Amino acid sequence: MPSSLFFLRLIANRPNFAMSMTIDEQATMRAHGEFLQGQLAAGTLVVAGPVMDPAGVFGMAVFEAESVEAVHRLLEKDPATTIGRYEIMPMGPNVVRPRP
Repeated sequence: MPSSLFFLRLIANRPNFAMSMTIDEQATMRAHGEFLQGQLAAGTLVVAGPVMDPAGVFGMAVFEAESVEAVHRLLEKDPATTIGRYEIMPMGPNVVRPRP
């Protein structure tokens, strides 16, 4: 089955999360970063990072996977699921910079 791209938006449990993380939440976000680095190395993550929206900071990622179910399975391993929820949207036709 061919791969598709999926846009993910991580919405924290509270609007001011980025500015008010507890020490435990900071540790969770470090573990989330390590998860993302692992997915980048595995070739499933295309890009990820915070979006500095004035209405509220949120996390975004683009994953390459065979299905939305495959993305859900990947996210089961993401520590950030304890501090928020993901919205997952399949992407349509796209233009992507060629890989080296």
